[in-house]
Amino acid sequence: MIKVYKLLSAVGLLALVSCTSDFEEMNTNPNNPDHIDQTELLFPSIMNTAAREYFSNTSSRALIVCDYHEDTFTSMFASAFDPTDTERYYFSCLRDVQNVINSAEEKGEKHVLGIGYVLKSWMFQVMTDLYGDFPYSEALRGKTDDISYPTYDTQEEIYYDLLDKLKEANQLLSETSSESISKDLIFNGDVLKWRKFANSLRLRMLMRISNTEGVQVNVGEELKDMTNNPDLYPLMESNEDNAVFTFLDEEGNQAPSYTGTPANFNEANFLTTTLEVNLKKLNDNRIHIFASPTKASVAEGKREFAGVPNCLTQGDEQKYNGGSDYNSTMSILFLNRNIDPELASPTAPQSIWLTYAEVQLNLAEARERGLISSGDASTYYRQGIQASFEYWASRIPENFTYPTASDVLPSDDYYTQETVRYEGSSGDKLKKIYLQKWLALYFCGFEGWSEWRRTGVPEEISVNPLKGFQSNSSIQEWPRRIPYPMFEQTYNNQNYQAAVSRQGADNLTTRVWWNK
Repeated sequence: MIKVYKLLSAVGLLALVSCTSDFEEMNTNPNNPDHIDQTELLFPSIMNTAAREYFSNTSSRALIVCDYHEDTFTSMFASAFDPTDTERYYFSCLRDVQNVINSAEEKGEKHVLGIGYVLKSWMFQVMTDLYGDFPYSEALRGKTDDISYPTYDTQEEIYYDLLDKLKEANQLLSETSSESISKDLIFNGDVLKWRKFANSLRLRMLMRISNTEGVQVNVGEELKDMTNNPDLYPLMESNEDNAVFTFLDEEGNQAPSYTGTPANFNEANFLTTTLEVNLKKLNDNRIHIFASPTKASVAEGKREFAGVPNCLTQGDEQKYNGGSDYNSTMSILFLNRNIDPELASPTAPQSIWLTYAEVQLNLAEARERGLISSGDASTYYRQGIQASFEYWASRIPENFTYPTASDVLPSDDYYTQETVRYEGSSGDKLKKIYLQKWLALYFCGFEGWSEWRRTGVPEEISVNPLKGFQSNSSIQEWPRRIPYPMFEQTYNNQNYQAAVSRQGADNLTTRVWWNK
């Protein structure tokens, strides 16, 4: 077992099995990458594996902790989020990402190196936001430096280095704008879009730490430098720039929800009361794509939506609102082929990493708070909302009779109603931005949860169910982080203990650095 753990440590305490993919026939042994003739051959495997892992974690865990959907087992916050479960959040393909970086450095392939930095930065941003302090500077160095038991960097240190790496990635890619990546499954070889992803990710991270005390980065100056120099630091400009992974309509490459287990995933996850209440108070048509009408209402020729709170005692979700026929399940966008092979779509859902809608809403917040001086907050706000609606409408398959794009896209009246209209005090405007950002981050991994941790919006998120039902949560407040995996305690105990003594108890309620 110690031998196995050394292999795990050699990749930075990530999963032993390297990436595989059906997208490309590859005669490569990623566990013995002493010599890589064509570095780009690793990209399809990396992107495919990362996308599938992120999609699966989103559907099985993130939708619950973001409080978009209800699953009684998961929202007990017990065995579904205990140390025997949480290694699922490690990206198993990070070793191959590091191999790409190492090879690109040796060969002077700036465009490949830049993309490697972006992928590594995104993955570590996701992981450090979940766990807090994390193996980083000594991670992925088992093969090159014989580091079997990497120390944990503080989340603050990780953030600073990732921000620097993303800036460097943008520079590297700007110097190779004529290059193309032939094996790029995200942006089809478009180097400019990788630059936009790098800068948009940097924007996300700067906004995440913008309320944190004692930050050793001048967030306002960094943001102004980015937004005042769009040619130097291009950001996403439309949904065409979204960092998303599109699945294929061929066996082995379909969306995990289409082929995955359990087959009743779509029917076993209910719309939450939190998402229901907030969509309804906004008269928001995204409810048609985030959930399905209740079976009882459809039987009566109507389309009504009703949510279920998380943290119910097991079995109570079948009683809430009068029973499961009176509760809304997930959208048929995520329907499994075993339930309805004619209606289920293998390509409609995407693995969502970062979107133009998020960028615009981050800019709206930054402008409203005076962190940047360019642009208009209300314009950013409206463009962010509109981009979210248009993105989800664009994912609806042509064979759907319901929902259609017209069911989802809003009228102009949506933007002028009091609950959406950009008016009021600065605090009122920021709450509207925060709520719209939480909605726009639907199915984007754990980002909606991270934004709630930072802003407290929506306010309805709680472990206490409504209507007098008892809470079955194992904790007294909504989670703030994910505990470290059990193998950390077992095989890297000294470094694990040092991190815990510095950060706080290894449980669900200890807050990460930017959420103190």
